[in-house]
Amino acid sequence: MRDFEELKYFLEPHFGLKIGWELIEYAVIEHRQLSKKERSNFKKELLYMKELLEQKQFEKIQQIIKKNNLEDTKLYNIDKIQKFIDKILPIIEKYEYKKGIPYVPFKALNYLFDTIITPPKTKLSFDFIAIDIKREGDTFIHHILQDLKYVEKAFMEKDEANIQKLLQLSREKGITIFETQDRDKFIEVVTNELSY
Repeated sequence: MRDFEELKYFLEPHFGLKIGWELIEYAVIEHRQLSKKERSNFKKELLYMKELLEQKQFEKIQQIIKKNNLEDTKLYNIDKIQKFIDKILPIIEKYEYKKGIPYVPFKALNYLFDTIITPPKTKLSFDFIAIDIKREGDTFIHHILQDLKYVEKAFMEKDEANIQKLLQLSREKGITIFETQDRDKFIEVVTNELSY
C-alpha cells in the first residue's frame, strides 16, 4: 500500500478541518506553490484513490484512512473521500498545462501588466510576483517564461524594434520595470522561481 504523504500535507496547512469545502479551489491555488514534482505526486495519489473508488475497493480505502490517520481530517470516510476527489481533480486539471492554447508573443506579459504588476503593485518583490504568476496556472507560466526569454533576447541583441514594442506596451500600462536596472534581476528571479 502506498504512502499518501502529499495528501496528508495538503490536508494540514491547505485544507484543514476549519477550512470550508467552498474554499477548496483557494487551497489548490496555495498548494501550487510547491514544486511540480510534489504536485505531480499529489495528483498520482488522488488518481489512485479515484481508481479504488471506481473499482469499489472500499475495504482498501478504509485501510488507507486508518493507516494514514485520516480519521481526524475532512477525509474521515469513503463519502468524504469521494466528495474530495470529485471536487479537487477538476480544479487541479484547470490549472495544468494546456497544449492547445497557442503561444502569442507578449500576450502573457500584457496580462501580467493588467492583473499582477499593476502600477500600484510595482513595489512588490519579484518573489511575490512569481507567487502570483503561479496562481494563474501552468499554461500561463509556460507562456510568461517564453515572453521573458523573448524580452531577454531583445535586450541582449539590442533589437530596437522589439525593445520599442516592449517599452511601448509597458509604458501604456504604467509599468517601468524594463526601463530600470532591475530588469535583468526581475527576469532572473521570476524565471528561477517559475522553473522548479
